Amino acid sequence: MSLPKLETPIYELILPSTGEKIKYRPFLVREYKILLTTLDSDGEEIHRVITELVDVCTFKKLNVNTLANFDIEYIFLNMRAKSVGEVASITVKCTNCENKMDTEMDLTKATIERSPDHTQKILITDTIGIEMRYPKFEEMIEIYQNFKSDKIVEMLCSCISTVFTEEQLYNDYTNEELIDFVNSFSKEQFEKLEQFFLTMPKVVQHIEKDCDKCGTHNNIKLEGLQNFFV
Repeated sequence: MSLPKLETPIYELILPSTGEKIKYRPFLVREYKILLTTLDSDGEEIHRVITELVDVCTFKKLNVNTLANFDIEYIFLNMRAKSVGEVASITVKCTNCENKMDTEMDLTKATIERSPDHTQKILITDTIGIEMRYPKFEEMIEIYQNFKSDKIVEMLCSCISTVFTEEQLYNDYTNEELIDFVNSFSKEQFEKLEQFFLTMPKVVQHIEKDCDKCGTHNNIKLEGLQNFFV
């Protein structure tokens, strides 16, 4: 006699970038074991496994390779909360004395923080602007790692979807032409481009904790999947 089949619960959430309602399921034991084996792997392998888990657990209804970075993070956190538990044990540092403190974090309280002055359309001059797309999961990691390097111009250019003026849209150009265009920016104009990435939506959670060493009341903001990957 064959064993009974278990029904996996299905949940819903709102995709942050579009407001679309999507369905997802928790990851299974075999999938969780794969996730655990990546904890000591390099960043590229961790991101690959997380992306594949998100794809499978949303029933392959999303094009995960084009989703914004914060979409992947938000979906994964919700999956993790329903799969392993809503509360995770973490270690944070006191903002005053840097004492390491053990505390707990409720993953269901993670939210999407949106800066009020954030925009995907950036005016470089009074008549010339660019329209941005949100970086994908693996692209955002590279941007974080190379923000101070010579590669950053090329990486930021990859997220420019259109150059426009009052009369015309430009989207038929080579990568070399786009890089030359951005390299001609003034420092102030390039900072406008950087601000897009610094203010784009992100998954955050605020943790309050009194330091048991110096007594400081800490209100710590966690952001980025590396803080929630527990």
